[in-house]
Amino acid sequence: MKKINISYIIGFVLLLVVVIDFGKLLINMDFTSFDIIRYIPDILCFIGAIIFILSNILGIAPVNPEKTELFENILVYLYQNEEVCEKPYKAPDELMSRLKKNMRDEEVLNELAKDIATFCNVDPSKMNIKVQNDLIEAAGTYNTEDNEINISFANTRTPSEVLAVLIHECMHYILRQKNLWLESREENEYMTDIACLYFGFTEYINRGYILVGYLKRNEIRSIKKMIKDIKDIKDEPDEE
Repeated sequence: MKKINISYIIGFVLLLVVVIDFGKLLINMDFTSFDIIRYIPDILCFIGAIIFILSNILGIAPVNPEKTELFENILVYLYQNEEVCEKPYKAPDELMSRLKKNMRDEEVLNELAKDIATFCNVDPSKMNIKVQNDLIEAAGTYNTEDNEINISFANTRTPSEVLAVLIHECMHYILRQKNLWLESREENEYMTDIACLYFGFTEYINRGYILVGYLKRNEIRSIKKMIKDIKDIKDEPDEE
């Protein structure tokens, strides 16, 4: 039986509440008066909230065409250099149980990091995972010089978020080991998130990385379809 994602239920409820409140605001506005100007900040806030819910929580908003082109180019780059993963990653039950008991356990995080790297056929021996109490500017960081990964105590609130951030930062290391790197920092961050989906970590990224990652849920949904199309093309028999 397929599990119901609670975030979708929350998203629909939030969307309903926002739309109802927005409707009340519009009904009470006097469109014949210049008073409408003072409602502009409220209107913009409602529109922003609706877009956020549709994009980040429900994932049904259309993706910006420029972003779509960027994602396609990154996937082509990955496909030209690495095989798309045929099976999804599943974290070991024993490690997940320990993570849920204490998501700040560095020993567990290091073992999970090794499992993640090994799944991607990369030597994990150079990685070192640490939890930082004073890391507030990001949910996680990866240092290219010593391959140290830091997970923020302040910016990760659940085991799902911790694991998703860990996967993202490990993917920086994995891509480095595979000599896959883009010059633009922003594009490289997008590639790292996309590579997480490409190499089989979609479930964990979709569950825990929406509020702390670079990709919105609607973008993840679009990229998943692109990856499926790549797999379908790969599986097509060659014409004689």
